[in-house]
Amino acid sequence: MVFHAIGVWLLVAAVPLWIYRWYAFSKLDARERRIFTRIVKRRHENAYAFALQMFGFLLALAAAVIVLVMGLRYIKQGSIEFGAYRETIRNRLYSGVDPIDRALDAYHYDQLMPIAIITTCALLSVAFTLVATALRDISLMSRLNKKLEGMKERQEQAAAG
Repeated sequence: MVFHAIGVWLLVAAVPLWIYRWYAFSKLDARERRIFTRIVKRRHENAYAFALQMFGFLLALAAAVIVLVMGLRYIKQGSIEFGAYRETIRNRLYSGVDPIDRALDAYHYDQLMPIAIITTCALLSVAFTLVATALRDISLMSRLNKKLEGMKERQEQAAAG
């Protein structure tokens, strides 16, 4: 439940960040855009690769926790059972909109526990990647603008002096 809420809030935070990123990118002139895209391509990791690495890390972490919990369950009860996510987690995150809540039940809460964990890992990976990429690009554009302004000032001073 906590991870679902974190994923949803990250997705909500990603929307204004991407809007501002597109606004800041639109204010760059053609030369600045070329510099920005070159810097992102050469110096920064691809967002898809980052998301896949994060997804793999979250899956490995979830698998380790599942193996630990199921091992303890086997030691205590002598059986290993995978039930639906609904049977394990009682608290649910609902939006209050009936079609969305029915879709959440069908695609997430009624799934087997490992499938629900995989979808949660995917949600967290996508949401965090969207937020991190937008913040990285906004920061990079801000630093680029500062450096280019400093270069323009130095060129003006050299031409004047």
